[in-house]
Amino acid sequence: MRKLPKADRRKAIVEAAAALFAERGFRGVTTKELAQRVGVTEPVLYTHFKTKRDLYSAIIDGASNEAFDLVRERLRQSALTDPPKVFFQKLATLIVENQVRHPEYIRLILFSALEKHELSELCFERHAQVIYSIVIEYLKRQMKAGTVRKLDPTLAARVFVGTVHHYCIFELHFGFKIVRASRKRAVENMVGIFLNGIQSV
Repeated sequence: MRKLPKADRRKAIVEAAAALFAERGFRGVTTKELAQRVGVTEPVLYTHFKTKRDLYSAIIDGASNEAFDLVRERLRQSALTDPPKVFFQKLATLIVENQVRHPEYIRLILFSALEKHELSELCFERHAQVIYSIVIEYLKRQMKAGTVRKLDPTLAARVFVGTVHHYCIFELHFGFKIVRASRKRAVENMVGIFLNGIQSV
């Protein structure tokens, strides 16, 4: 690796390590392998991150900030002005687009959970703060306005977000085309099922 300013080298280390962790998980990677992937020596690696945990934390923290800043801004604006159908279509579209742009992040989340790594809590907190809190508050306002029936807003938020995440995991990460529709059409169908249910009236 060519000589880089400290901030740029740190970023390069984080990006290279993110790809390696996403391939094999936290426990499946040694610091020696990390240094080789990045193109530095282990002592250089330790000047930027004292432990592997520090590096893993930086990856998750940085990835979640980058991934969710735009989502947060767009979702908050939509929550202030849009009716339910528009809001949930935007939410689902943002989730799908985010996972398309950052496929390594969901893999890090899954590895963290499966390995029972303490940093899985950091991933959860990011989702809770960025997505669920906005959706829950939106549902509360819509219930108060009478456009959504009375229900548990926390459970409803998790049902919808969980549905979209499940679709993304199988469609984008596992490569299983369970839903035979375009992503746009799949989003529309998920929103329709969520808002209207499946029982005929």
